[in-house]
Amino acid sequence: MSSVGTFSGKAKAEAAGNISGRKKCSACLGGMILFCRSLGAGEILFQTENRDVRDLFLKLSSHIAGEGAVSVSKRERRTLPKLYLLKIKGEENVSKILNEAGIALSGGERSLLWAKLPGDKNLGSFAAGVFLACGSVVAPEKSYHLEFVAPHERLMRELCGLFEERLGVCGRITARGRASVLYFKESEQIEDLLTFIGAPRSSLELMNVKIYKDIRNRANRATNCDTANLGKQNRSARIQIEAIEKLRAEGGLSRLPDELKELCELRLKYPEASLSELSGLTVPPVSRSGINHRFARILELAGKKETE
Repeated sequence: MSSVGTFSGKAKAEAAGNISGRKKCSACLGGMILFCRSLGAGEILFQTENRDVRDLFLKLSSHIAGEGAVSVSKRERRTLPKLYLLKIKGEENVSKILNEAGIALSGGERSLLWAKLPGDKNLGSFAAGVFLACGSVVAPEKSYHLEFVAPHERLMRELCGLFEERLGVCGRITARGRASVLYFKESEQIEDLLTFIGAPRSSLELMNVKIYKDIRNRANRATNCDTANLGKQNRSARIQIEAIEKLRAEGGLSRLPDELKELCELRLKYPEASLSELSGLTVPPVSRSGINHRFARILELAGKKETE
C-alpha cells in the first residue's frame, strides 16, 4: 500500500519537486525540521510515507550535515503505507541543520522565530516544508479538507497566524488526541495554500473537480425540478380528466360553453399535454393563463379541486 497515488501524495511530490536554489532549500528544510516528528539538541527524527519527501529531506539534510549524517529506515504497517524514518544524531550534526534552517530551541520548546522566517519570496518554500512534514489534503472528489497535524498547540497557533497574516487564509484549530490540528475546509483557501506551497497543478485539479461538481449539482437540481414539474403537471391532468369524465357521465358536457367543450375534447385527446401545448391547439389560440382559467371553471362545475 502506498500514499504516492493519493491526491495528497501527488500534491507533496509536486511541492517537493519545485524546491530548488539555496534559499528555497533552506526555507523548506526549516519548515520540515520545525514540524518534524521529534526535535532535540541531540537528535532530529523526520517521518514520512512519501518517497519524494523522503528523498528531498535526505538531500537537503545531507547537503548541510554531510553524507552519512542521516540514517534511513522503514517501518512496514499492515493496513497503512510504509513509514520512512530519517534520523540525524549528534549535537554537531543537529546544530549544523538548525543553524542553516534558522531554528533555535529554547527549553525544548519549538516556536516560529518571526525575525528568522524567510522573506515573502521564499516563504512558500517554508510552508511547503511544513506541509511535507505534517500536512495532508483530502481528494476533492470526497471533500474539501487540508490539515496540518503536530503535537505542539503553540506552534500550530503561530502557523495559523502566519497563514492569516501573509496569505489571508484563516484556518481552525482543534485537538485530536494529543495532537493539535490546523485545518481548512473552504475550497478557495485550499487552492491558495496549494499554489503557495508550490503545487499549482494540484490546485488546478481541485478547481476542475469543483467546477465539475457544480455543473453536476446544477444538472441534478434542474432534473429534479423538471421531474417535480412533470409530476405536478400529470397530477393536474389526471384531475382535469376525472372532472371531464364526471361531467360527461352526468350528461353535462353538452351544456358547456363551446370554449370549455373544446378544451375538454383536447384534454381527452392529449392527456399528457401541458397547458402551454393545449393553448396552441385551441382555435383561436388562447394564452396559457386563459387555458388555466377555463380548466378552473371545468373543475368548479364538476365539484373538483386542483389539489385533489
